Amino acid sequence: MSSAPPYLPFREGPTSGDFKWRLGVRPLDLDNWIEWGPDAPAALAYKTELNQRHPDTVFAALDGIEPESTEIAEAIAAHVGAPLRDDLHPLDAAARLVPEDLVLMVERPGANGPELRFGGGSVCFPNRWDLRSKLGLTMAEVHAPVARLNDQLAVPVDRFFDRLRPDRSYWRLGWGILDTADWYTPIDGTAAPRPADLAPEEMFLRVERETLRRFPATNCVLFTIRTYVAPLDTVVTPAARRRLAVALEAMPDDVRGYKDLAHTAEGIVAHLQLTVPRT
Repeated sequence: MSSAPPYLPFREGPTSGDFKWRLGVRPLDLDNWIEWGPDAPAALAYKTELNQRHPDTVFAALDGIEPESTEIAEAIAAHVGAPLRDDLHPLDAAARLVPEDLVLMVERPGANGPELRFGGGSVCFPNRWDLRSKLGLTMAEVHAPVARLNDQLAVPVDRFFDRLRPDRSYWRLGWGILDTADWYTPIDGTAAPRPADLAPEEMFLRVERETLRRFPATNCVLFTIRTYVAPLDTVVTPAARRRLAVALEAMPDDVRGYKDLAHTAEGIVAHLQLTVPRT
């Protein structure tokens, strides 16, 4: 668990009015491609544990993605200055070197030409989704369970990836509020039992920093996902708490349901509005 999240992405959301998903990409300086920080050793150690305990949950790949996986694995190894294990799938080996999860989209023939499909991933810190169920899916199919996202962003997402080139990469942020500090929250029954009826001050803010990078030799796209989880009340300033409350209030019921906040959002809003923790 992080002592405090390094980003507060809800501050960039609506100040009032209708809810809208945002692509929210910004240019990435490749010097900052991988993000370390004080919790990185714990993340790497937890990855090792999860790969031992739940290998079929945290890693999955389509057959035939070795060329793409090798290209990105060599780039990651060069970036961090560490060797790759040669006894693992190259995508798995790459993920063992960094605190980020890795998701690889590969180009495959489609009805209207090449299209990106979910080729594989090393996802030790899933936010209540199932890695294996995504294999082979298009971007829109991957996003289908996310309430309202395809209606609002399917076209902008497709345009973004059509224009994404190896000479310019991007990053973006996502967030949620969870009832656990555990980074490992899959939906296949291998996660720890969820606590019941937590008070708002016992909840946790989860922030994900995602980078998006296309590679020149195979034209694949790699997503890195750096996860931070901290107690909700590490959001301490009145201005930030007000913005978080507004963001929660703006969420329609179906989005709250997707984010697993249907029964807790109102209580969290009241807590944020009425209390300001001491630093």
